[in-house]
Amino acid sequence: MTWFQAQQACALSGKRLLTNAEWQMAAAGTPDPGTDNGSTDCAVSSANAVNTGSRSNCVSKWMVNDMVGNVLEWVADWMQGNTSPWAPSTGTAGASYGNDYMYGTNPAGAQGAGSTNFPAALIRGGSWSFGTGAGVFALLANNGPSNASISLGFRCAR
Repeated sequence: MTWFQAQQACALSGKRLLTNAEWQMAAAGTPDPGTDNGSTDCAVSSANAVNTGSRSNCVSKWMVNDMVGNVLEWVADWMQGNTSPWAPSTGTAGASYGNDYMYGTNPAGAQGAGSTNFPAALIRGGSWSFGTGAGVFALLANNGPSNASISLGFRCAR
């Protein structure tokens, strides 16, 4: 589902996409992904997504299920990101952020003709394929809002 489709799906139900700050608050206290025991830990090494709520240890302090390691999630915010996939300015955030993946957050590339620094819709949480990089600080800013993937979902808020 694209960012536009996610936004409209929320609007049709009288809700909206979570902001980046709201998503971060809702994810607070979610255990940092480590090894996936296949039944209770966050789904960080599964072959695909799992049913929401099926991993009993993957719950935030706000009692929100599967904020990390299941599917990536669109949030309402956009930023000037580097939309070139796996650009040199991407990588992990370092130990202070649990080594979670952060892509496209440093738009230091050349500006002007041929630049890949277009506004990117933010994606949070990391998917089942991110392994230990799928944590509460995982952030992707390298996807245009028309991107769609089987590993990409969303949450709505009132």
